[in-house]
Amino acid sequence: MKMRPSYHQNCRRDPLCGWGITSLFALAIAGVTPTASSAYTAAGDRNFPAQLVLPQIGPTDAFWVPLSTQPFEAVNLGEPTRQTDFDLTYSKLITERLGIQLGYGLSHLDRLGDSSVTGTSTQNFHAVLQYEAILDPSHEFLLSVQVDHKFGGTGDQRVGADKHGATIPGVTFGKGLGDLPIGYWRPLAITGFAGYEFGEGPRTDTYQAGISLQYSIPYLVSKVANVDMPAFLRGITPITEALFTNPVEHVPGQGTNTTFVVAPGVSYTRGRGWELGIEAMIPTTRATAHGIGVIAQLFIDLGYLFPESVVGQPIFVPTELP
Repeated sequence: MKMRPSYHQNCRRDPLCGWGITSLFALAIAGVTPTASSAYTAAGDRNFPAQLVLPQIGPTDAFWVPLSTQPFEAVNLGEPTRQTDFDLTYSKLITERLGIQLGYGLSHLDRLGDSSVTGTSTQNFHAVLQYEAILDPSHEFLLSVQVDHKFGGTGDQRVGADKHGATIPGVTFGKGLGDLPIGYWRPLAITGFAGYEFGEGPRTDTYQAGISLQYSIPYLVSKVANVDMPAFLRGITPITEALFTNPVEHVPGQGTNTTFVVAPGVSYTRGRGWELGIEAMIPTTRATAHGIGVIAQLFIDLGYLFPESVVGQPIFVPTELP
């Protein structure tokens, strides 16, 4: 997903939410502890693309701007027929492996038989503390743990923002197949996410899980075979993401609130500090949506663009021993 020249050179990703203050403090202390380090990449030769539907799989210095639109089936007057979201997330490395993300945005609702309305994000303001616990470059594998907290009441309830918050502890991982003797299948990679949302107040707890499958053309031409193809295709990674959520308790008489969306699309980058992705969002349950939506995202890699500044490198950099 990224290609950067610095020691934290291929480090981008993102998801999960919440524990208590004590747990957050303990995780922060663990991440601030200096460790010996050399070149820091996503996972060896593997650059994982920024994800659009799933959380990013690791901490990084970056910001990303997704824009999505999704149709809904409205039955009663005033119900939404389409929701359009514009969000912004800023991610900052505290150490080489510990980072924090801050996210917010705007939502626009078209409503059946009523005027449309625009308000602050239905997701509420949220903060994610993420720690890359395992990094195995030789096997193109990484695993991160994270805590995501959504601050209730910070969004506009007219567009669906909940007045109660939620905390989501979770785990993300990425695994490239380049270390396996499988020829032209080596550019394949799998990423995943699993979390549990603890709702505050009357909010129902939910299970969350997701997976993505991607085939990196940049990896193919640089690590597998110098295939002759147009320059534009050399920067493309076809990717399909899937995200599932399921409430722990179902309310009798209200049907299921299980959501499952499949999002096929592509990511494009030329390793110059930016990445562009676009995916279709295909709902598979009535609770998810009604009709195919679209999401596009611009990802800016600050570690690539400003490698020597505080913007593009961790706040705490380990001191090299003489």
